[in-house]
Amino acid sequence: MLRLVGVTIPDDVDLFNGLRMIKGLDTKNSRAKIETILTKAGLYNRQLQPNGKLEKVYPKVGSLSWKDKARLIDVLEMPRAVLRNIGSSPKKLRLIADAIRGKGVDEALSILQFMQKGEAPTLLKLLKSAIANAGSNHDLRADDLYVAKITIDGGATMKRFMARARGRACRIRKRTSHAKIVLREKFSMAKFAVSAPTAEAGKKTVKKAASKTSTTSKPAAKKPAAAKKTTAKKTTKPAGGKE
Repeated sequence: MLRLVGVTIPDDVDLFNGLRMIKGLDTKNSRAKIETILTKAGLYNRQLQPNGKLEKVYPKVGSLSWKDKARLIDVLEMPRAVLRNIGSSPKKLRLIADAIRGKGVDEALSILQFMQKGEAPTLLKLLKSAIANAGSNHDLRADDLYVAKITIDGGATMKRFMARARGRACRIRKRTSHAKIVLREKFSMAKFAVSAPTAEAGKKTVKKAASKTSTTSKPAAKKPAAAKKTTAKKTTKPAGGKE
């Protein structure tokens, strides 16, 4: 079982059809997008078909390991919101982004609302846009979401100059940034699934251990005390042979 963007995919479904169950990836023209996602995650095999062509074959959800599922969740960036050409440097925006990364949506909103930074209102609007996208496009509740990713990349740099002494010019770099916020649903995914045979084996070992402890807990019978041997005292003769 795998849960992605509010959709639970059963074990007997292959990954390609499983991603088509997600709202936003169920369109006719989404085949290329789904193939790109699975190629980035490396979850495909190539098999030789009877016509002599190599085609991609996608595994079923039940055959995936925990690491494969975590890699797919990391590649699938939905829901999200992107804002480009922000009029601030990436260094300043990353200070704000580090404060809300990994936090719940409610906590992140309150942090950005009361943070005394110049570009905090800009990221606040971006976060609200991501929450609105999650609700309208994927039917996700804001209470179940958290900020999984927030990346700040450098944009185009505008070059200006300022006149200085002796006819010189001092360069001024006006930097811009691109911001992206990715939200995810809070859920726990077990790393190891206990199968029925292993569970039964565990019960048998517990029963055997209990029987061993019951046999060893009986008090041992007391052995009869050995009779003490009476030892006669040796008499020593005085020196000279006289008594």
